[in-house]
Amino acid sequence: MRILVIGASGFIGRYVMRRIGASPDHDVSGTYWARPAADDGNAWHQVELTDTPTLESLFEQVRPHLVIHLAAMADVGTAEREPERATAVNVAATATIGRLCEQHGSRLIFVSTEYVYDGEGGPYREDRTPRPNTHYGRTKWEAEQEVAWETENWSIVRTSIVYGWPEPGQRNFAPWLIENLRNGRPYLAPADVMRTPVYVEHLVDGIARMVGLDCPGILHIAGRDWVSMYDFAAAIANAFDLDANLVQPADADTQARAGASTRPDRLGLDCRETMRRLNLEHPGLAEGIAALKADAPSF
Repeated sequence: MRILVIGASGFIGRYVMRRIGASPDHDVSGTYWARPAADDGNAWHQVELTDTPTLESLFEQVRPHLVIHLAAMADVGTAEREPERATAVNVAATATIGRLCEQHGSRLIFVSTEYVYDGEGGPYREDRTPRPNTHYGRTKWEAEQEVAWETENWSIVRTSIVYGWPEPGQRNFAPWLIENLRNGRPYLAPADVMRTPVYVEHLVDGIARMVGLDCPGILHIAGRDWVSMYDFAAAIANAFDLDANLVQPADADTQARAGASTRPDRLGLDCRETMRRLNLEHPGLAEGIAALKADAPSF
């Protein structure tokens, strides 16, 4: 199968490329832009997502059977500060990719986010109607609608906070927290911000399963446990034998005094129906952090 991974140089993209690129049954190509391509034996193409002619040429060259679209302006704060750019990258480029998938008969897996919801009543099931309250969330919800409009053979995968070991030059919450705690720096952890954290390899388990299955529609792939960011951070500290007292709970009033947003932030995804469809085990936080520790690089 010819597979094109758009956004392959990102944090999740590198894991997806390694996993599906290891199969002799797949001919895998990936795109990158600012981050360099990996030397992994797969084909890499430098593409700026809003450059439609280059995207068209890429599809003509690769002729993919399956497209996995991971690329986005994913930082919530950056999307608020640069709304036009976020809309161009997240919405318009996704619409173009959907149109090209339809033209070339390609199946599309589009990776989206829990931010399509409002944060007032998580964890959210796949059939809950999105109601985003951030610009990033609005662009991803609009992108989901473009996917469903532009192409017939599509799947949308929403996920929550994804953690794991990034490539040099990339950032991720878990190793950032570990480094800070090792250096004795405290972390003020929101106690009322709720998520369903997922270890990156467990997310890729689901995406890899979808490569070989026809799974149309909306799917949720995240961790089994709905926890606060305080509980998440404390669990990481304890697993890595760090000083959990440095993880300090912060309630809404504390966050407001620090200038943080006070809007509801109780996101997270209910994934039970997706796990049933994919016939996958559903790892929780303990299993995810154990895998994170097992895969840890040498310090």
